[in-house]
Order: sequence, then structure tokens, then C-alpha cells
Amino acid sequence: MRCALYYVPAPGEPLTLAAARWLRRDPVTGAGMVSAIEGLTDADHALITAVPRRYGFHATLKAPFALVERHDPDDLADAVGRFCAGLPPLDVPALRIARRDASLALVPATPVPELDALAASLVVEFDSFRAQPGEAELARRISADLTPRQLSHLVSWGHPHIFDQFRFHMTLTGPLDPAERPHVEAVLQRHFAEVLRLPLRIDQVAVAIEPVPHAPFVLHSVHSFHRVSRRRRA
Repeated sequence: MRCALYYVPAPGEPLTLAAARWLRRDPVTGAGMVSAIEGLTDADHALITAVPRRYGFHATLKAPFALVERHDPDDLADAVGRFCAGLPPLDVPALRIARRDASLALVPATPVPELDALAASLVVEFDSFRAQPGEAELARRISADLTPRQLSHLVSWGHPHIFDQFRFHMTLTGPLDPAERPHVEAVLQRHFAEVLRLPLRIDQVAVAIEPVPHAPFVLHSVHSFHRVSRRRRA
């Protein structure tokens, strides 16, 4: 079984609702949804959202990994819960739609170093739950596109895009043809117009699981931050 650590917005928030309509997937149950998006045919909408729909709407904080045999998802959830209990919430002032490789995603409008630090701490803190990949799996994941730094991260920590290579993002599409990207981006700008004006509070971490290989990821548990951040006095 594979697990991952995600940020997911709370149920009922404008971002959660807009993302559920966009991905056609209930954020809590993982059940499919029917929705019509202005500017896209039903077939095109289903196709361009197929990849992110499998993983659910989220931002990856620790990428999917196979659990070591001595642990199960409940063990991981208990440890994540204890870790989150001591964290203060973080605020992302605004979001924007940006290109991520060949896809489009929601990203912070300005850098948030505290968010990068949170992801790095989760990678390190829960590495003991990650089973080491075999030589064949590691060879399969090594790509000529990786920089030496990314290759080092992959070998040592199981994923290339961590630490200095990490970029917080919530994926909205699969790979897009360059010719169709401007139109899809315009559709996304219209669909997410309301939430792009709102700040985003990062105050929980979710444990997601892939019950069987290639199945959609589902939420196992969500763990809130409990430590209150203190405002600096003027």
C-alpha cells in the first residue's frame, strides 16, 4: 500500500467546492460528480482532469511512498496527528494559476518560506515509514530530465522535488497540448475567480492512501494544527 501526506482545504470552503466541481470528485468520499464547466465540452473536461482526479484535489507535502511492512496507515496517522498538534497555522495571501511542466495548477502568488519548511519537515519526520525502493523501481523512476540535485533527492529521500526543489501546487489538469493551454487557462481563471481573491489557510495535513496499485487515492485521516500562532506586537 502507498501513502502520501497532503494539504487539503476543509469541506465547505469556496476552494474545496470549486475544486470538486472542476475535478468531478467529492473531496471527502472520493465519489465521482457530474458538473458542467463553461467553455469546455463534457468529453474535453473529463479528459483534461482525469490525472488529477485520481489523486483528489490536494497539494502534496510528502509524495506517495510504500509503507514499510512493520507499519500500517493507522500507525502513520497517529504519528502525523501528534506532529500536527504542535504546529501553528500558515497563511498564503493569494493564489494564482500557473503552468507546472505541461499541466496547470494553483500556486501561491508569492513565495511562502514557512510552507516550504513545513513540507521539508514532513519529508524528514516520516521517512522512517517509507519502504526503500528496489533497484528496478529506482531505475524506472530515474529520468534524464532530472538535475543532479533532483537525482540525489530521489535516491536519498524517494522523490526529486523536495527541499530546495519543492514548489507548493494544487494540480488542476493533466498534461496539455501547448495549443490548447491558453484556452484551458482562461476557463480556469473564470472558474476559480472567486477563490483567487481569497487567502488560503494551511492548518491541517491529510494522510491519503492508495488501497491497491493504480486505484484512486482516498483520504484516510485529516489532522488539524492546534498551536495558535501569536501576532508580533507593533
